[in-house]
Amino acid sequence: MYELPGRRAEIQSLQSEYDSISREQIETATELAYAEVISCSRKNLERELQNESRQHNRHQGRMKRRAEEI
Repeated sequence: MYELPGRRAEIQSLQSEYDSISREQIETATELAYAEVISCSRKNLERELQNESRQHNRHQGRMKRRAEEI
């Protein structure tokens, strides 16, 4: 098959650009995944801290009532 002069160079240039864009997409997808994990972890931590706080407050309330009964 006959190729026009410079066609091979153009194809190689486009392939190189495609490869570069693909790497950027992979890096961006990885960074987004990290951000999502961090966001979920933060929400879970906040929920756990709220649960611990409620537990602590319930325990303090029980101890206060016991002290008042005595």
